[in-house]
Amino acid sequence: MIKYALRSKPTEKLVELAQSGLTEAMDLIIEKFYPMVVRIASQFYAPWAEFDDIVQNGLIGLIKAIFYYEPGKSSFSTFAWRSIESEVKTFITYQNRKKNKMLSDSTSMDSIFDDVDDEQIDYFVADTSTTTNVVRNTILSIVHEEILESLKEDEIKIFELWLDGYSYKEIEEQVGVNFKKVDNTIQKVKRIIRSRLSASILPFLEG
Repeated sequence: MIKYALRSKPTEKLVELAQSGLTEAMDLIIEKFYPMVVRIASQFYAPWAEFDDIVQNGLIGLIKAIFYYEPGKSSFSTFAWRSIESEVKTFITYQNRKKNKMLSDSTSMDSIFDDVDDEQIDYFVADTSTTTNVVRNTILSIVHEEILESLKEDEIKIFELWLDGYSYKEIEEQVGVNFKKVDNTIQKVKRIIRSRLSASILPFLEG
């Protein structure tokens, strides 16, 4: 069994395998570091938030750490701790309900993938296990963040309006741009999405 054979691998090797698309390595890292997530989550309290919600955001931090970790800069354990703590602090300090909803409910991102000619996008809305959902929705969050980082101010306005279901014509009127600008921005967003649907992350979207 692959997962059994992986148990003897060092953490950094497991991370490398997870980044290359081996779901069993991802599962093993989550299993191994889950106690760390719970320990960090237990250090924070918010009367409006369930403890399970705090833990889930900690898991999001762990999964982001797996995707973003670069060997040689620090140990994965240290990097993961910082990522988990940062995600939990963001959730607690800013009470960012909108972002939390996006991570727990991928339907808010569904319109991004309209008319993108790639059957692999269906994996984003597939029914999966709880752990896989966290992985899939974390990838959604990463994609969303990368889209925003790649857009200029007026393009962000176009993207957000499009995401809310506005037509090209309505976006033109609200932002004060022409049809070509709107279409170019939406095509730019779709290119970013396609670039993230690489072989290394598709296994995690398949569930």
